[in-house]
Amino acid sequence: MNAIRKEIVIGDCRLILGDAMAILPSLPSADLIVSDVPYALTTGGVSKSSKTMSGIFASHNYRNDGQLIMATVPFPEMMAVFHGALVEDADCYVMANDKNVHPLMDAAFGAGFSLHNLLVWDKVTPTANRWYMKNVEFTLYLWKGRARTINDPSSKQLLRGGIDKATEHPTEKPVHLMAEYVRNSSKRGETVLDPFMGSGTTGVAAAHLGRKFVGIELHEPFFDMAVARIRAAHERPDMFASTSEVAA
Repeated sequence: MNAIRKEIVIGDCRLILGDAMAILPSLPSADLIVSDVPYALTTGGVSKSSKTMSGIFASHNYRNDGQLIMATVPFPEMMAVFHGALVEDADCYVMANDKNVHPLMDAAFGAGFSLHNLLVWDKVTPTANRWYMKNVEFTLYLWKGRARTINDPSSKQLLRGGIDKATEHPTEKPVHLMAEYVRNSSKRGETVLDPFMGSGTTGVAAAHLGRKFVGIELHEPFFDMAVARIRAAHERPDMFASTSEVAA
């Protein structure tokens, strides 16, 4: 049975609707992974056991009331598939909140990745919490095979900047954040992979920076969002060319 439900090609971007865990083993190896992966998180709703999911869930069902929307892919399975989806020497950026950093890191080590750095995104606008308001998220900067220096070694561990939301996706990330990772760990013409594409932010960054892109998304409304955004991005190439684009 074909796991690919729909496929659209826009320039050098290949966008696939379907289950990433089933699809990735059949795809050519990518040069870089940059992904806001799905993970369990506490919402801030009233229930003590409240949880929801980041990533693959319907925006019209998303509520801050502590309801379980969808089960996530187990981290060990996810990271093993990610490791196999990359070329022999490659970087991998996966985002996590504070509660998921350690289990995701353990899964990454178990899959064969090594850790370069724990990066921090200061999203400026905090999320309400009784135990310190949460204004940061984390990115595991991993590598497979031989370690490579980033294209701009003057880049800082902490990046600060909010989101000008382009879609109704509840966990949309800013293009400038994903662009920093894409720019530093790939070259023009290389392939960037996002197995949990969501609204397509990584694909937008890749298109603006002259990278090839493969994105996979399970939920069709989000897939349609990503298609529209990436199509629009191809009409504005090299958006980030003047901001530290040092890769050949």
